[in-house]
Amino acid sequence: MNDITFDILKVVISICAALVTVYAIPYLKTLKEDRRYAQILDMVDVAVRAAEQTIKGAGKGVEKKKEVENIIYAWLMEKGIEITPEQINQLIECAVYQMKQEQ
Repeated sequence: MNDITFDILKVVISICAALVTVYAIPYLKTLKEDRRYAQILDMVDVAVRAAEQTIKGAGKGVEKKKEVENIIYAWLMEKGIEITPEQINQLIECAVYQMKQEQ
């Protein structure tokens, strides 16, 4: 292989490496974050529905919410995911709203 061909090959490999670094890695990180967010939403939805099924009776919203929070916190700790209490509260409220819209 002559020097010109080798130099061209080095440039092509450098460009490919730069493109992977600039586009592919951030894209893969975004996919991972989206998947994690979807898992969290699913878990909150399952926890809200479970609390609704297991804790019966009117006026037990506070008890249900506490149960949902316990389930979610345990799951998040197991997965090593950090979310603020405000974010968890918003996710719970969203899941409850969606559940009520379905009924």
